[in-house]
Parts: sequence; structure tokens; C-alpha cells
Amino acid sequence: MNGQWTMLELPAENLIVIALVSSHHLGITVAALDPRHGEEPRRHKEFAVRWAELSQAGRAEALRDALEQTCRPMNLEPRSIFIACSDPSLSATSVTGWSALGEDVRISAHERAFALGRARTHATADDREQLDVVPTYWTIRTRDGQLDCDDPVGQIGNHLTCHAMRVTSRRGLQSEFRAICEDLGLHLEGLIPQPIALYRGISGRMNKGGTQLVIDLGARHTTLIVRRKGRLLHLETHPFGGDSVTERISVALGVDLVRADDIKHEIDVDEVPGDDLEGQQSIFGEIQERQRQHSIAARTAAECLGAFFRDRARNLRDDGDLLSQRGQVHLVGRGAAIRGLVPFLSAVFRLEVVLGTGSKNTDPGAELDGLLVAGVVKCAADRRIEHLVEQASSIRGAAGGIAAWLMQPLA
Repeated sequence: MNGQWTMLELPAENLIVIALVSSHHLGITVAALDPRHGEEPRRHKEFAVRWAELSQAGRAEALRDALEQTCRPMNLEPRSIFIACSDPSLSATSVTGWSALGEDVRISAHERAFALGRARTHATADDREQLDVVPTYWTIRTRDGQLDCDDPVGQIGNHLTCHAMRVTSRRGLQSEFRAICEDLGLHLEGLIPQPIALYRGISGRMNKGGTQLVIDLGARHTTLIVRRKGRLLHLETHPFGGDSVTERISVALGVDLVRADDIKHEIDVDEVPGDDLEGQQSIFGEIQERQRQHSIAARTAAECLGAFFRDRARNLRDDGDLLSQRGQVHLVGRGAAIRGLVPFLSAVFRLEVVLGTGSKNTDPGAELDGLLVAGVVKCAADRRIEHLVEQASSIRGAAGGIAAWLMQPLA
């Protein structure tokens, strides 16, 4: 953090507060949009919160306390907030939007925004709601043919097509978070799908060739993200995670969840012991009993993880041939700490598996936190900029009024 720079040097519309909701933690990030530095996180704090186990009142209280402890030392009181979250109902489909320019002209940001806007207008099923539409690439048609590119602005063409990934969730997810924010007197500025934030954070650090598969094995959810040739192709989220493995071990051994979770972190799912100890009725010594428990737990975890990930690998290969013969699997999340999971998944997906970005001497959990923070800041910054541009273009005379509900210094 730049020691010569303070948040209060920037206007309120350049300050962003984001809450990252996960199974076991609630994180608060304060970030800045600054001409000198671009978008940049300025403060991040994490709090041990089991969000799923709390009532709405408990969630509101946890969010209030986290905001208070993060923002008050900075002399800030947020009036609006972005929330990044995951949910087993998250899914993504490919959509397009277009802008017909008539003749070859230099494409501006306005045409780009118009095509993206059309991509956002596709109908949604009654039980689904749209969270985000993420451009993956653009196709420009000219008199001489057509070309694909990552950013069309400045290119010459007569027709522009936006290819995008549309992320939806179960209907009601946004209203749940909006109600919590309203209880705290906050405006919910946007709900950011956490898988998209993770992709934004990690995409620049993945290899460009072959298939890049990101597996975020969390406590309660698992997300798979597929990128090929530098483009986001697929995203899916499932109600399966490290807690699912813990529950299976608990049932298999007849122990409580705390003990089952401890055992889960002691076993190696790629080295499952044989059956010689299982089923014996004699009295074991402490060492033999521990070996017996580990044998059963390792086999149970391997069966549980194997069934889930073999189904995912089969579906990715059968549904659009999303997995190629070349590439990498990037394993992140709390579940990445399970021993033996890297070679185990390598055998399942028949691809090289690395922890996180593959950087040596890096803790996967700490790296995931950094990737998520970087990603949510990018997502929130894009939405804030888009909102400010819309404000400036539609009500130029009143654009300054936006600051009243964004942020204000504490008295």
C-alpha cells in the first residue's frame, strides 16, 4: 500500500467496498479507482463467520461488525456495497449481442457497450435470475471478412458481435442479500458471482495453450471453470465440497464431525491402505485403531471424491468436448489441502494438476485469498465505471448526486 496516499484524497465515487461471503469466512475489501494507480485494493480483513449457519439477523450483524472493524479505522462509512458470493445454483450459458454499424467505421466504446447491452437482454427462466454477463471475445465483420478479438474498441468494421458468458442463479438470491443490506441502511450496488471473480483473478497467471481447468473445491461448493485458447468457455457450480467428504467420513467411522474433519486432514486419498485391518473384531491398540480409522477414512474419501470428479470429467468431455489432451488443472479452495488430491485428480482428468497458479513455495489458501480479492476488485471496478458512465450520459447535470449514497467520511 502506498504510504503517501490516503483514501480520503479520492472522491466518494472512486471508493468501493466489497464483502466476500464464503462458507467459513467473511472478508471485507476497501478498494480505490484512481487515475494514478487504476483499481487497487487498499485494505482487506477476514473474519471467521459460518455464513450458512446464521439467520438473516445474524448475517446482518456479522456484516455490520465486519464493516465497522474494517472501515472505521479508515474514517469511512460505506453507504453502498458490492457482495461477492457463491451458490450451488450458479450456472452459465453462452449468449451473444450485436451492433449493426452499416458501413466500415472505427468502433467506439459506445458500440461496444451497445452490443454488450443486447447480450444482457436475453430472457431468463421464471426460477432463475441473471447475475452477470461477461464478454469472452468479440467478432468484427468488415468488407474484407471478419476477425475475432479481445477488445473491439479502435478496430474497423461494419458489424460487431459480443460473445459472452451469462451467469444466472436461483431466483431470490439477490433479494436475500438486498434485504440484509437494507437492514444495515446500505445500497446493494451489485452481486458478484465468486467464480467470475476467481477467473478474473487467476486468468492472467494461467498458461495460454491447451485447456485450463480451474477447480475451486470449497467447503460447501465446488466450481469448475474451463478456459481454452485464452477464452472462458464453461462454468458450473455444485453443492459438493470438503464438508461433504467430512460428513461421509463421520458416517463411515461413527465419529463426530470435528473428529472426522481432523482425520480427513491426516489421510492421503492417493494412497488408500488395503482391507487387512477392516472388519477385525479384536481389541486394537491405539496405533492399530488409528490405522484402521485412517484406512476406512481414506477409502471413503477416495470413493466420494472419485465418484464426484469422474462424473465431472465425463460430462466435460461428452458435453462439447471441453477437455483437450493438453493443458492444466488449477486446484484451489479449502479442499485443496486434502493430501494426495493432486495426483488423484491428475489420474481422473488425465491432465497435469497444480495447486493454485503453480507457483512454488506458495500456500494455496493464501494464494486463493489474493486471487479472489484481485478478481472482485476488477469486477466491482468495471461495474462502478459502467454505472458512472451511464449516470454521466443520462443525467449529466445530476451526476454529482451519486456520491451521497456511495461513501462518506465518519464524523
